Amino acid sequence: MKNKIDHKVFIRNLEFSIFIFSIIFIFLSFLILRDLKYIFSLIAGIGIAYLNLRSTKKDGIKILEGVKNGLSPERGIFLYMSKFYLRLLATGILLFFFIKIVKLNPIFILLGLFLVYFELIIIALRNLYFRKLEII
Repeated sequence: MKNKIDHKVFIRNLEFSIFIFSIIFIFLSFLILRDLKYIFSLIAGIGIAYLNLRSTKKDGIKILEGVKNGLSPERGIFLYMSKFYLRLLATGILLFFFIKIVKLNPIFILLGLFLVYFELIIIALRNLYFRKLEII
């Protein structure tokens, strides 16, 4: 039997879990590396990925509500994909800024990006597969 959970509660729990896990990972990285350049690079990558996650969630909810209220699905897909590509362009500009201008470590920026999406997959699998939650 599947337990039902509201999508807003699921997303809030997901974001909170990602935030806590990221803080723990940053703290452990600081204890091991003791170099602020690497830690700032990690924080920049986590920040970029988290902002992308939040804006994707917000845009997706807005488009789905628009489709429910009469927006054609084709128009909704076009709007969502155009915002996706604008977000991708902004992410590229931010990565360029952090790597070329601020001179942060690109490996740790990518590690921060990977960390957030890895956490997202693990937490979603844990909740949906092992706990058998159904999002309503």
